[in-house]
Amino acid sequence: MSGAAFVFCFQILTLAGSALTALKLYRDGLYRRYRMFFLLFLFNIPEAAWTLLIDVHTQLYEKIWMVTEPILWVLYVVVVFELYRLVLANHKGLYSLGRWIMYGAIAVAVLISILSLLPHFKPTTPQHSRMLGYFFATKRGVDSSLVIFILLILLFLSRYPVRLSRNVLVHTALYSFYFLSETVSTLLVSVFGLKVYTNVDLVRSGISSLCCFAWFFLLTRKGEEVETNVPLFGAEYERRALMQLEALNATLLRVSGR
Repeated sequence: MSGAAFVFCFQILTLAGSALTALKLYRDGLYRRYRMFFLLFLFNIPEAAWTLLIDVHTQLYEKIWMVTEPILWVLYVVVVFELYRLVLANHKGLYSLGRWIMYGAIAVAVLISILSLLPHFKPTTPQHSRMLGYFFATKRGVDSSLVIFILLILLFLSRYPVRLSRNVLVHTALYSFYFLSETVSTLLVSVFGLKVYTNVDLVRSGISSLCCFAWFFLLTRKGEEVETNVPLFGAEYERRALMQLEALNATLLRVSGR
């Protein structure tokens, strides 16, 4: 079986996994807690369907892609914010600070990405090429800022023994893996060109379908009731880490006037 055939199979699996996960989130009532994540999966269903039905080499494909891709950027941003809110549900001071930092980081990253592109444009550069350049620059800016933010969430969880539901920990790990794979795939294609596109798309599609079914099987109604945390370095370390976290959160709440 060729690489393109494998990609096609993975796309079908992603479509099926997205539909099953959305249905399960709704059936188990988990969509109320993971609203943005549920919305992302609802969007992924038609998104996966139209890529199967329309030839990638046509202008229609490009036009639909340029409409749907910015919607995905917005959904990725709000899902990361939702993830961040779930992790810091009991630490409002840290959440408020991080939220504003994230807003600023996205704006700065997009601006830098666009400014770095301007010297490469010449007066003879076609308008279509300019538009695509700005489009991909914006995507790089959004992706890079979200990657940094996701890595900070993972660093936070590895350092502080925050008690979370098993669903939140599973969701954090899977979404981090999913989004990082999407970003790395885009980076590899932008650096090495279309010669690596087939192999990169094969791996990306495989990871996407794997994550969809992992969410389907691992996010459960019972998983909301079971609390756990990332294993650290013993009871004494966890006690000191929690004291530091609570002190920092209390300071930020006082500064913000809450």
